[in-house]
Amino acid sequence: KIDSNIGLLENLSVLDLSGNLLQNISSDLSTMTDLIELDLSRNNISGSISDELSAMTNLGKLNLTYNDLTGISSSIVALKKLYSFEIYHNENMGWIPVEVIDRLQNLLTKDKKKISEKLRSLVTNSDQDYFVRSMPNQAFEWIVNQSSTFVLDDKSFTQQYCLSVLYFNSNGKYWTNKTDWLQSRDECDWYGVQCPNDDVVELKLANNNVSGTVALSGDCLGKLNLFDLSQNSIQKIDSNIGLLENLTVLDLSGNKLENIPSQLGLLTKLSFLWLHENPNLAGRIPSEVADVMMRNDKINASETILSNVPVSRSTIFEYGTSQFRAFNDILYRYRMQQDEISLSSTDLVYRYILGTLYFATNGDRWELNNKWLTPANHCTWYGVDCNTDDEVTKLDLYNNNVDGTLPKELGDLRKLTYLDLDVNSLRGSIGSEIGQLTNLEA
Repeated sequence: KIDSNIGLLENLSVLDLSGNLLQNISSDLSTMTDLIELDLSRNNISGSISDELSAMTNLGKLNLTYNDLTGISSSIVALKKLYSFEIYHNENMGWIPVEVIDRLQNLLTKDKKKISEKLRSLVTNSDQDYFVRSMPNQAFEWIVNQSSTFVLDDKSFTQQYCLSVLYFNSNGKYWTNKTDWLQSRDECDWYGVQCPNDDVVELKLANNNVSGTVALSGDCLGKLNLFDLSQNSIQKIDSNIGLLENLTVLDLSGNKLENIPSQLGLLTKLSFLWLHENPNLAGRIPSEVADVMMRNDKINASETILSNVPVSRSTIFEYGTSQFRAFNDILYRYRMQQDEISLSSTDLVYRYILGTLYFATNGDRWELNNKWLTPANHCTWYGVDCNTDDEVTKLDLYNNNVDGTLPKELGDLRKLTYLDLDVNSLRGSIGSEIGQLTNLEA
């Protein structure tokens, strides 16, 4: 905390309070009208920059970097003597008034000012990021250097800037394969980037140690059609992914996502969205995302499943549930293996019910799980027998390290005559739905 008596130091010209634990900007600083330099960087200052700072009419240098500021008033432009003003590394900054952006740009060096003007004209709202947020700021510094090394047309300039934002946000220097990223003149030579007609239309970075946040900038990858980020360690997807208006395939499976932005619902052309195997996701899926998943459902799997297994209605669109995972597994496998997999109404229902058992009881750790969840007919999966109509009549997983809670969907195996789950590690209670298995003989 800054003591109120600091305002009595009327003749002070330089005040450096950087690297402390300050939480706000004291209004008493505004009385220090002779102050020329003020450094409040590397503190914990939150909230908005006060209008009262505009009273410090002789201020020439202001450093507010590395804080947690959320807003800034346009009154800051009243500081006519300001020759240095830095506010980057404020990750939660809200909307910055245009007058402030203009002032920040005018304080840049000649080369940086030229690049900033170009970015602002080509990439919508990019200036709201690179002046205040760490990774876009790194991308800005990089594109300034890149532009001084190579002559880039407008398309390459915008695509390289946007891809560099992705690179810095997702810890690109630790990627398994980052061949040519931020190195070569042509972004279409970068690993995983595919560009017919020089437009970035596919980004394939699966199983590449991509982590952190997937964030782009503005609308500079507007032609992107496929984005594969599966099997990585991504924690967050930024809301601006909703600007990828031509995206049709988005694979986020096998990550560590903690949220899915509702802005995915803006992607009206999205036909395939994969979210399965993200163990940190919890709670109900935003309705906008559920709508996208329903559009993904080219085989009407959800309608078929819910009409035959109504007990799943409350959980099939809830992150992390065995029902959600089984449903997504069906959609994913149909997309990837549709030439190998048969999905009649009967196949769909039984594959789904058995899938809920698999995911609810850690099927990947069973002693034997031959063919489970593969394109093979469900009647050939280990421990499963069927009648001539492919309806499951026998389920024998005796002494198989089945570990977890039985899903209520098992009650919809109406033709089941034999069920053996003895000598396993089942927990919890047996749901009343099991009582629906009226044909059991053993």
